[in-house]
Amino acid sequence: MSKFEKGAPFRLNVTQKASWRIFAGLGWDPNEAAGLVDKAKALIGGKSVEHDLDLSCYIYDADKRHINTVTSSPGHMHIDQTGKIYHSGDNVAGVGDGDDEQISVELKDLDPVIHSLLFAVSIKSGHVFGEIKMPEIHLSDGYTGRRFLHAPLDKPEYASQSSFVFACLYRGEDEGWMLRFIGEAGVMGKDAEMAQRFKSYLD
Repeated sequence: MSKFEKGAPFRLNVTQKASWRIFAGLGWDPNEAAGLVDKAKALIGGKSVEHDLDLSCYIYDADKRHINTVTSSPGHMHIDQTGKIYHSGDNVAGVGDGDDEQISVELKDLDPVIHSLLFAVSIKSGHVFGEIKMPEIHLSDGYTGRRFLHAPLDKPEYASQSSFVFACLYRGEDEGWMLRFIGEAGVMGKDAEMAQRFKSYLD
């Protein structure tokens, strides 16, 4: 796994076999301690008992216009119009081994209109990262499984936040792709607000 400083872009060395697939993976552990008292507190506080995290990919053109968002949230697209950017499906509780949610991107012959992809995490159950057990996100090679980037989301500075901007993947000056680690936590908003806010992270 490669480690890079925030804001320092590097060339994505994806395996150029099959569809040149990469994927972002999000994982967390379920709220196993949720008993009757926890459920009552959750209802009073307007929260879900389950810890529901969502992984999203915001898609932009070269002029930073938002094309669409691939995410698992109800009412949104699980797959983009080209069929090359797709979500594994919604996991509302973090149950299961390995990644709980994934977004795959097939870079080979990706529509040239697509210039930038921004990967982000949001918590839809009314919680913050300080309440989530073992949250983490990574970006990996779909052919070899090698991790390009990895970020734990249980750092103290993220504890009171409900969204995380992970990384930006964008086209380089030649035929390659560049990857930049962002690593910024904040407060979750509506999708349109987030799409507009995230433009400041684009290259």
